[in-house]
Amino acid sequence: MRTKTNHNYPSQRFLNHFLCAGSSALILSIAHTFPQYWFISLFALIPFLWRTIKVRLADSIILGIVLASCYTTVTYPGEILIAPLKFCFRFFLLNLVFVSLGAAVNILKGFIGFSPIFTATLWLPFEYILIHYAGLGNIFIFANNGSGFVIRVASLSGILMVSFSIVLINSLILKFIEYIGVKIIASDNDILIKSKNYYIHFKEIVIARYCCYSIDPRAPP
Repeated sequence: MRTKTNHNYPSQRFLNHFLCAGSSALILSIAHTFPQYWFISLFALIPFLWRTIKVRLADSIILGIVLASCYTTVTYPGEILIAPLKFCFRFFLLNLVFVSLGAAVNILKGFIGFSPIFTATLWLPFEYILIHYAGLGNIFIFANNGSGFVIRVASLSGILMVSFSIVLINSLILKFIEYIGVKIIASDNDILIKSKNYYIHFKEIVIARYCCYSIDPRAPP
């Protein structure tokens, strides 16, 4: 007989996927809609990447679909009625890009672990396709078109290098968060082990004192 927890597990798993990928999509959409908040793109992919490296390959594909679908729908709602063909093309291509990115990061994790450098490098071919073949522009730079600082940096180093840097910063922040989490868990484990040892020693002392001070039976005088 299947328990209630197992029966609800797929829906709970999808909810976690939606929260992580959806939050990344929302942050990217805000950076796109409000150029003055371009800097939030520096951590927009963290929830998506964090969930991607924690799940199976099939789930990483679902995460890519959720991210691309939410981002496209929230960012370009007017195109659904005005230019439906353009919206469908954008919808399909962004799904293909983020599904490929999520699957590549997930597969790469199995060989070398999560690597910020390789994750940022993986984004470059997808970015190149979006700019030169899809005509959709750069996701990060297009979102940052109101920032003079980003435009100046892009003019010096190139659009692809700016996107590389943004994805790299996202990955490095995630790596740092994971490092801090491991340290906290290890610290908690040390505290639990020490507490357990203290308890054992305290128990031994109590038993020893009880045995030493126990009343010996004596015959009446």
